[in-house]
Amino acid sequence: MRHPSVNDARPGGGLVFSTVVLGGPSPDQHSRYAIFSRADGTGFSQAGNVALTTGAQPEPGTRDGLLFYVRDLDAGTCWRLGNPAGGSRAAGSTYENGVVRLDHRQDEIEASLTTCVVPGQRAELRRLVLANRSSRTRRLDVTSLAELVLNEPAAHAAHPGFSKLFIQTEAEPALGAILARRRQRSPQESWPVLVHVLAGEGPLQWETDRLQWRGRGRHRDEPAALAPGAILGGNTGNVLDPVASLRRGCTLAPDATATFTFLLGVGDDRSSALALAQMAADPEAVGIAFAGAAARAASDVASRGWTPAEDTFARELAAAILEGDPRLRAPTGALAHGKGARPALAKPGFGAGDALVVARSATAQPKTVTRLAALHAFWLELGLPIRLVDVSTAEGLAAGDAEALEAFARLVVGDGLPALPGADALLAAAALPAWQGPALLPPDDTLRFFNGCGGFNADGSEYVIRLEPDGEGRLHLPPLPWTNVIANDRFGCIISETALGSAWCDNSRENRLTPWSNDPVLDTPSEALYLRDEQTGAVASCLPGPVAGGGACEVRHGFGYTRYLRHLSAPAQLELETTVFVDRDRPVRLCRVRVTNTGTAARRLSLAAYSQLVLGGLAAQDGRLVVTSRDAASGALLAGNRSAGVFRDHVAFAAAVASTPVAAVHVTTDRAAFLGPGRDASCPAALAAPALDGRTGSGLEPCFALQTVFEVAAGQAAEITFLLGQERGEDGALALVSALSTPGACEEAWTRARDFWRDGLGGLQVTTPSPALDLMLNGWLAYQTLSCRVRGRSAFYQSGGAFGYRDQLQDSLSLLPMWPELTRRQVVLHAGHQFSEGDVLHWWHPPLEAGIRTRFADDLLWLPYIACEYARQSGDWGVFDEAAPYLTAGPLPDGEDEVFVWATDSGQRGSVFEHCCRALDRSLTVGAHGLPLFGTGDWNDGMNRVGRQGRGESTWMGFFLVSIIDAFAPLCERRGDHARAARYRAHRGKLAAALNDGGWDGGWYRRGYYDDGAPLGSHENRECRIDALAQAWSVLSGVASSERAEAAMDQVESQLISDDERLVRLLTPPFVDTPRDPGYIRGYVAGVRENGGQYTHAATWVVRAMAQLGRRDRAAALLDLLNPVLHAATPAGCARYLVEPYVVAADVYGAEPHVGRGGWTWYTGSSGWLQRVALESVLGVQLEEGEVLVVAPCIPDDWPRFSVEWRLPGDRTTYEIVVANPGGCSAAVVAVTMDGESLVPCAGRARLPLRRDGARHRVEITLGEGGIKA
Repeated sequence: MRHPSVNDARPGGGLVFSTVVLGGPSPDQHSRYAIFSRADGTGFSQAGNVALTTGAQPEPGTRDGLLFYVRDLDAGTCWRLGNPAGGSRAAGSTYENGVVRLDHRQDEIEASLTTCVVPGQRAELRRLVLANRSSRTRRLDVTSLAELVLNEPAAHAAHPGFSKLFIQTEAEPALGAILARRRQRSPQESWPVLVHVLAGEGPLQWETDRLQWRGRGRHRDEPAALAPGAILGGNTGNVLDPVASLRRGCTLAPDATATFTFLLGVGDDRSSALALAQMAADPEAVGIAFAGAAARAASDVASRGWTPAEDTFARELAAAILEGDPRLRAPTGALAHGKGARPALAKPGFGAGDALVVARSATAQPKTVTRLAALHAFWLELGLPIRLVDVSTAEGLAAGDAEALEAFARLVVGDGLPALPGADALLAAAALPAWQGPALLPPDDTLRFFNGCGGFNADGSEYVIRLEPDGEGRLHLPPLPWTNVIANDRFGCIISETALGSAWCDNSRENRLTPWSNDPVLDTPSEALYLRDEQTGAVASCLPGPVAGGGACEVRHGFGYTRYLRHLSAPAQLELETTVFVDRDRPVRLCRVRVTNTGTAARRLSLAAYSQLVLGGLAAQDGRLVVTSRDAASGALLAGNRSAGVFRDHVAFAAAVASTPVAAVHVTTDRAAFLGPGRDASCPAALAAPALDGRTGSGLEPCFALQTVFEVAAGQAAEITFLLGQERGEDGALALVSALSTPGACEEAWTRARDFWRDGLGGLQVTTPSPALDLMLNGWLAYQTLSCRVRGRSAFYQSGGAFGYRDQLQDSLSLLPMWPELTRRQVVLHAGHQFSEGDVLHWWHPPLEAGIRTRFADDLLWLPYIACEYARQSGDWGVFDEAAPYLTAGPLPDGEDEVFVWATDSGQRGSVFEHCCRALDRSLTVGAHGLPLFGTGDWNDGMNRVGRQGRGESTWMGFFLVSIIDAFAPLCERRGDHARAARYRAHRGKLAAALNDGGWDGGWYRRGYYDDGAPLGSHENRECRIDALAQAWSVLSGVASSERAEAAMDQVESQLISDDERLVRLLTPPFVDTPRDPGYIRGYVAGVRENGGQYTHAATWVVRAMAQLGRRDRAAALLDLLNPVLHAATPAGCARYLVEPYVVAADVYGAEPHVGRGGWTWYTGSSGWLQRVALESVLGVQLEEGEVLVVAPCIPDDWPRFSVEWRLPGDRTTYEIVVANPGGCSAAVVAVTMDGESLVPCAGRARLPLRRDGARHRVEITLGEGGIKA
């Protein structure tokens, strides 16, 4: 440890450091620029409160920033400056007078990188000098990499994938520059323009697409861009996941040198950013900048009366605080016994993104207090988010608050300032011995729709992904992670083809057990399962990752489970079968690993399970508050976070349950020790040691790691099941461990979980001439809806955790044929999240009951819409008599679009019917054109400024409201409220007239009107000329005349549907620079998500409208167009679509260069709607009043037949419905028999009485000409 007064000088000059903050103090936040620089060359850069690169809120152990790589073009080798892997360092990093110097020697090449912040600019310069110390001429190139953020760190960390969508890039080769800008989501936003420059001679290469730069299936240190012979691709524009990477080369004779100058910075606009690029190209200006930085730093140190060592200490201490160095924190007992810091943090006004320093001036030496105050003032002038709280003088702290704040703090100052660790010796991580396995899997010709990566098994219940090594030994992965989301009502997890991802309990955003990655390029695992051969030390992954090697692997995603199968051949012959599933109803995930010894000799092995812990939202914020222990009786590992709010009493657990004798179980909860310095989960240091260190407690980088040692005889199998879960209270956690540790309990849990999904999803099965449609309807759509949307509320690309008022209501209706009780439960739940005033929580987090109150126009109306449809289908009109509370919270302040509230029970209760009435009554206000008000969104959240001033109008809302009134007014009469029914019907008549007047644009329906009365979705608009939503609902509502309905849908065909691109666009052309501001939709790059891409939710309504118009051939064709199976049915389609072929994507991109690329999968309401549209609108099968099954197909004339088998929920009664089309005309039902008895078709439909008698009933239906469907 090094005391701040000690000058650890290196003979070459400067102070050795571990991590330092580089930059000059400034009273103006706008002009501040800081570099967080580690000794290994990583870190991050920040301008004011805008992070330029990743790393500003790092997950523990990550290494980012502006990085530099040197490639030997003749030897085919590559190394990163500061990374010791593959070589040795002659020196290290030093700081002196505002300049950091990093020295690196490898393969007889000396590299010296000096870094400074440019005085007076928001920019940094990096000057790299390469010297050839070999006796031969060397051909080298230098490559930079900055993974871009251009956002506030906390906003980016919350949802990186969303944050990146708004960034556009461009190249200026003449200046050696890349520019990047963030598109505004609101007029209040103002973002600088980023510039990255590589000045010098010779050809320039560049890349800004991270997927292309890194490639899939590669370790972070082995990107595709640095492979031998690789050139940068020159991709710019709407890249979706941006980087800034530049490359130039040089040829060095022995003892020759070459200099490369890099700049990274921001300007207020494009011209000022380009001015920085021009400065970087001027060697004299660069020299002046470095000299000026040194002079400014020396002057600043002198003005403060500090020594250079004290200045370095101030910068190092700031960096250690921001990085969360555990050695600076309170004694471990403070965490273990603290009451939880969250309530106390609010009292001194602590910001969510701030790093907290706690001092006790009452017990500290006066000089310590003075020095700390000076340090804090310096940090604030650097623009660093460090907050100092003196608990001896702070007002409003209750008993125990001081201790709680100390437990949360990054630094606790008592008697004196801390000593700091010196720079760690950077040593290369030794590779672990690897297992070998066959490179090829046995051929499997049974897979359906195989696309080169995967296909469905014979019965469609599994999607099988075949992973085989390429020529370099890396597994050939799907283009992006292909995942499974497995969840019960309380617990869930995300699993990809290579890794275990995020796991959660009770709330997938607020109470994650393990981190959520949201990185589709690296798919970095937060958990891993390892197999070690105890005789040779060879290590393999039970899954395809993270350990390299082990040969091919087969991955089988099923309903409620994923299974990994691989064979290992050396140092022993083994078969591994790993099955991952979540218990049917208990909060626990089980990973069952079965090891079969196919060799001729017994083998001593160990299996290890590793999970990085969060116990909150983000590992960087919450993980460090975790306290771990080990239960002596069961051996289970336990962990809690007393600062986790409503989850503070939850206890996470991990345990190993063996069905075979185990020689030993070793554990640790210290992630830093398990992984080791400079390592990650692909090469954990602990697996090179004889056993895990057994460490538990607080103040750690927390994890669960268990290692079981056992022996398996030749021809025998051993089975270990690893449990990961969480329960309320330690007693509850240990009771669940105990229950699953009894003989046969894990097998029983597997059977119950498998049977739940098999029985529930098997209740509805179809067979049509479209096998791809069959696959989706026979389980995958309903599984996506229930497991992900309703239960988990999280997926790889989006992790919500909350219930959306409009979202899960719609989702639940599609589950009615299989689980009607879930639909009913959702209706009552959402009714209870309405305010007394009639508006609702747009979303809320269970069990917190906290969410946002907004001015969205449509949210509240989904309650009467879904409740009526549920009752109409199920016959359960009693749902309207169910009582539910009204909430209360502060009103939205004037000028605010939304506010986060902690809603409470108002004490008032009302029936679901009364809740629906309040929703409708609040929605009857109209604008100047007689149309409903748009509010700050009307289904399309991104159109949040069309009606922000309270005058904008929504055509779609008019159609939607008409549909609701048509369903709800008869209910009012049914309940005797005739006056209400009459009032609603009168309003409906006025709406219909207004829609056909001000809503009609001459050839299609407008989308609405802006606050200023200008039309939206009109031929007058250069952008968003037409929107699919209004056209589809003009048909679905019945408002449009037949002529206008046909005309509107013809325009959808001609302007929005592209068969060649397999797209049904939401709107066209996309918003780019329209003079009026529709909202944050304009911030998306063109063709992405709602902004001109396919938004599948709305596209399903287009299909439904086509069917309602009787366009039989087109409706089914559009179903195929939306079907993910067919998007990725071939290798070429797979390479274009990229995402999973077995679940629906929320969006498919609609503009170059990403046309046809799938967007965010799994967590989308389109799965439920696609199922409903396919079943109800095309196959024409729908319940009525719970007593009649109506069959009114709208199938293509060339379909000869189809069949539907439906088992009534809660009953064994089964209906087998066979529909034949012998004449090639499917216009109407012309004949029906049930169990051999003829039934008379009614208006071209079959009406089948439901008999709940437990029997099997066969229905035969014939289609033909004639009949009118009513």
